[in-house]
Amino acid sequence: MKDRLNVVQCHIDLHVENSHSLKEKRRIIKSLKDRIKNQYNVAICEYGDLSLWQRAQLGLVSCSNEKNAAEATLKMAIDMIGHFPAVAIIDYRIEVI
Repeated sequence: MKDRLNVVQCHIDLHVENSHSLKEKRRIIKSLKDRIKNQYNVAICEYGDLSLWQRAQLGLVSCSNEKNAAEATLKMAIDMIGHFPAVAIIDYRIEVI
């Protein structure tokens, strides 16, 4: 049986609540990104809505030899984001690459 690398990506649109400046937004998003990286060992970056105070778009990537494991990791990260007090999830989508 051939070994296979499964890469799963997630795009998340966020509303950053109570943010009144880009500096404050960046502080909140950095804290969120650091927690996700440390707990779930996924790659994460902010890639959209960079100049808006209360919006953020994050990209997460997980890889594994099992597709279900990579998807489960991203779903746990999404759940964590959903419970993060300073942000609200507007929308997200998960794709297998």
